[in-house]
Order: sequence, then structure tokens, then C-alpha cells
Amino acid sequence: MGSPSIVKSPFFNIAFVLGTMQLSKRINWDDPDTLLFARVGYYGAQVLVMVMAYMLMHLIKKRNDSRPLRYVPQAAPSLSNPSPAESEAVTTTNVEYDVSEVKKFIQSTLSSILMISVMHWYFKFTQPLVLQSVLPIKNLLTHKVALIHLWGDAPEGDLKRPFKTESPFAALMGGAGASDTPAETSEATPAVDDGHAKKE
Repeated sequence: MGSPSIVKSPFFNIAFVLGTMQLSKRINWDDPDTLLFARVGYYGAQVLVMVMAYMLMHLIKKRNDSRPLRYVPQAAPSLSNPSPAESEAVTTTNVEYDVSEVKKFIQSTLSSILMISVMHWYFKFTQPLVLQSVLPIKNLLTHKVALIHLWGDAPEGDLKRPFKTESPFAALMGGAGASDTPAETSEATPAVDDGHAKKE
């Protein structure tokens, strides 16, 4: 099977965002009915993406890929800490790692809902409702865990666990991660690499 190449293309991500933003500018936001539909559509989309995320998590647990995974997590660099220190090695399994990645997506989505709600109800911004109604669903369907479990992509290359640490801008544009996991990670469990080379 495998995912269509367009869903991982940075040009698709850019065109998707710009196209949706242009669409939102053509909407008559002075119409109360339009505003109501936008609100219902936005919060309805958030409920949908949450249901989809939990269904993905259920699928991961059902497959129960219990092969061991050992890696050293690396924090993303920031302006205050451009060279973050390495953490201690983590020993887990593929199923636990994938579930944790979906949980991170859920937490990120909840934070986005809070931020957009404040922007809309307090600061009266309306145009973000259109983009944020479809962007979380697209982000879930193109998430690395979804590419493996929903689309059937092989967990190798950019999809090899542990995933690269990505900046928010890189994730939006569909680009490469900001930093790789430390080199010692690939040496820790060579047997796991052999299992990753096989397509599920």
C-alpha cells in the first residue's frame, strides 16, 4: 500500500495552508449565520480529530508491536539553550513509543484548541477558524505514526523510530526534523533495526 507521495511533499503543505487562508478571506464574516457555521465546523472538527486520534491509538495497541526500542531522547534546541544536554537512555517498545507519540499529538491539539478559542472569543479573530478546522485532521493523517499504521509505510528512513525532533515550522512545512537523535541510538539495538526494515 503506502501513502501517496503528495501527502509528504512540502509543496503540498504550503499550497494547502495558503489555499485555505485565501478561502477564508473570501468568506463574509459579517453574516451571523456564516460565523455560526464556522464555529460549529471548527469545534466539530476538533471532536472528529480527537476521535480519530483515539482510534489510531486503539489500532496501535491492537497490533501490539512489542519489539524493543532503546534510544536517547534529545530535546529540541531553543534560543535560550541552543545545545541541550542529552538525557538518559530510554528502553521501551514500538507500541509504547507510538502510543506516546499519539498522546503528544492529542496534547498539542488541545493546546491549539485553547489558543484558537482565546483568539476567537476574546480577540475576535475569525479567519483562523477555517484553517484550524481542517489542519489538525490533515496533520493527524500525515503524522509519522499514521503513515506507518494507517497508510502502511515502512518504518524506515524518516519514519524510523525514534522520530527526528521537529520544529513547529518544519512540521507545518513538511520538512525535515530540526535535529537527529544521537548517533549512539542506532548502535544500541541492531536487532531492532532488522525488524524495522520489514514492512508491516
